[in-house]
Amino acid sequence: MEIKPERSLQVGEWHYLAKEDKLVQLSAHGDIVATADLDNLGQKVVNYFIVHAGNLVTKDQLLADVWGIRDVSDGRVMRVIRAIRIALDDDSRQPTYIETIPKRGYRFIAPVSEAPDKSMLLPTAVTPGQHVAVVKANRQTWVVGLLLAVPLLLLLIWLLWLKPVTDNQIAETNSVPLWRYQPITSLDGLEFYHNVSADERYLAYSYAKQGSDLIAVLTLQDLQSHQRVQLTAESGSSLGAAFSPDGSQIAYHRMLPDRRCEIRLIELEPGKLMAKSDTLLTRCTPESVSARVSWSPDGRYIVYPSLDAEQKQMVMMMYPLAGGTAEQLTVPPTSSFGDYAGRYSRAGDKIAFIRDAAGAAQIWVLDLTNRATRLLVQIDDAYPGNIDWTLDDRSIIYPSGPTSLGIVNVASGESRELAYTDNHASEIQVGAVSGKIYASVGFFAHTNIKKVNNKMFAATPAESLVYSSNRNESLVEINPQPQGPTAVVSRRSGLPQVWLFYPDGRQQQITDFTSRERIRSLVFAPDGNQLLLHLNTGIWQLTLSGELRQVVGQDGEAVAYPAWSRDGTEIFYAQSRQGRWDVIAAAVDTEIEKRLLATDRELYQQSYIAEYSIWRDANSKDFVIEYNNGDTRVLNLGTTADQAFFKLDLRSEGFYFTYLLDGTQYQLRYYDLTNNTIKEQVIDDYLYHSRFSMSLDEKEVYYLEAARADFDIAEINF
Repeated sequence: MEIKPERSLQVGEWHYLAKEDKLVQLSAHGDIVATADLDNLGQKVVNYFIVHAGNLVTKDQLLADVWGIRDVSDGRVMRVIRAIRIALDDDSRQPTYIETIPKRGYRFIAPVSEAPDKSMLLPTAVTPGQHVAVVKANRQTWVVGLLLAVPLLLLLIWLLWLKPVTDNQIAETNSVPLWRYQPITSLDGLEFYHNVSADERYLAYSYAKQGSDLIAVLTLQDLQSHQRVQLTAESGSSLGAAFSPDGSQIAYHRMLPDRRCEIRLIELEPGKLMAKSDTLLTRCTPESVSARVSWSPDGRYIVYPSLDAEQKQMVMMMYPLAGGTAEQLTVPPTSSFGDYAGRYSRAGDKIAFIRDAAGAAQIWVLDLTNRATRLLVQIDDAYPGNIDWTLDDRSIIYPSGPTSLGIVNVASGESRELAYTDNHASEIQVGAVSGKIYASVGFFAHTNIKKVNNKMFAATPAESLVYSSNRNESLVEINPQPQGPTAVVSRRSGLPQVWLFYPDGRQQQITDFTSRERIRSLVFAPDGNQLLLHLNTGIWQLTLSGELRQVVGQDGEAVAYPAWSRDGTEIFYAQSRQGRWDVIAAAVDTEIEKRLLATDRELYQQSYIAEYSIWRDANSKDFVIEYNNGDTRVLNLGTTADQAFFKLDLRSEGFYFTYLLDGTQYQLRYYDLTNNTIKEQVIDDYLYHSRFSMSLDEKEVYYLEAARADFDIAEINF
């Protein structure tokens, strides 16, 4: 997809015309006096720079997003940059447009601002020569011009003030703009779970400083004086703060070290930046996650997510502040992790919330008059932390992609891109007074692949970074064959792509996605010659030559946990069918024959090298081992029912698995089948998600090392 500005812009001394897609210079009268001498490729590169103005743009980004092919030399990129500099009269030694960042890339430094379209500057499109001819003719017929002056003036008034909106004007209004975030906070660490008071004077947010092991404290900031204070202690994480409608109180979720969960209420000192009291309001179920609190506009109720003790899913709860019993508002399907991020409408008669759907996010609306729920939209390219209503309650705004915001109409369910943005937003809020969008922007972590010794085999620790670049790696899978290549999902060429790394040092990119795809998992076939990709909401077969074939994942199907049979002739995956998980088997060499393998199971995996399989019961959440002779036994892995993501590596005498310690950290553990014991520390490090891969001899573990990135609170003025 071509990336270019959607509106006319002033770019330094040049004027970008959106309709004509070119850079020009205009006279005081709006005439074109010069056009930048750029070919099609040069204009595309300039467009990309304009959209990403002020940000570092690497050569890898340009190759992936502009060239759209894999093998382009750095020299060709440099030649295009040189041609652009000549066309814009830019000096690389003292640049005013393109700044070179040594060994990293480029930054477009010219000021970029909105400007009216050329067609709006001139009543008709004329060439400079035609304009001169018109002026001469008018001088000869000034009497006629004087007689026509009054009707022309009336026509001008009608055009500018009274004329109905034309199709062109509608297109200009409905084009997708580029919005830029302006930071409100810029601390070292993570600022997230933000909430702005109704009068937009105060900001409350969770803050995890560097080195805090993600213990988040609640912070209160005055947006006028920029003063801030810490409201809660570091004895537990304080999350999901929400101001009361009158701004005098803050409700928040507190997660204690033993995973107990509380909803607490802070009363603020009137006119002061400090807490008067902090009291327990109600308790949420232990091990609840995804905290978000929202007040009803009349101040009588709050909604928050809590873990359903029986179904082991997150559900939306509504608690009356006058006292009483909390009411469960939602009942997610058993195939779902659950519901979270509830947000009252401005009128208070509806609640919008997010529902997990096998790793994808859906926006639902609950009508409080009859408790009916309705699906609005599924978000395939983002997993928002929060959403919000527009000021008129007609639509809901949400993060729709890595650098975009979407909007969905509540009545019709129609959705569209609202704006492209210059940063990644996880959570958003619409200011009740200004209509500004407040967002948590940035990334929690930058990831690279790390290799460490397995402590079960090596007493001496050793570690190194492997298969890593200056861009994010998000998956690694070791080939089950000794001389087979390792598969890595990397953004080294711009967009996430699958790469192969061979033992002899060769590297090969085998996918060529032209848009940002979400690759959720990689699994090698037993012979090492194919991969299964959980791609977006579907499952695909990928050969080592780059051929893709979709197995399943159309018509809104919810699928998860793809795996191969031990002989490589079938593919297993879990699928949500009528609100419950079943395991389906699909034959590899047919088009594509599927059969129901088991009911009420949400994970099924066969060992490639041993005579057993492991599956998880969708109702009890127990893990069961099943031997080839039909014997079964429940395994006590100690995992919690709310752990939604797993990785298993099944070996001859036991298996490795990921164990969720808290909301953000996993531990790699080993279950010994010879004596039914668990080794809790296979490696010293913790994993920040469930992904890992083991060498064939089990001596080395590959996983993603997360370097703490940065999250700030920012706003958009538009």
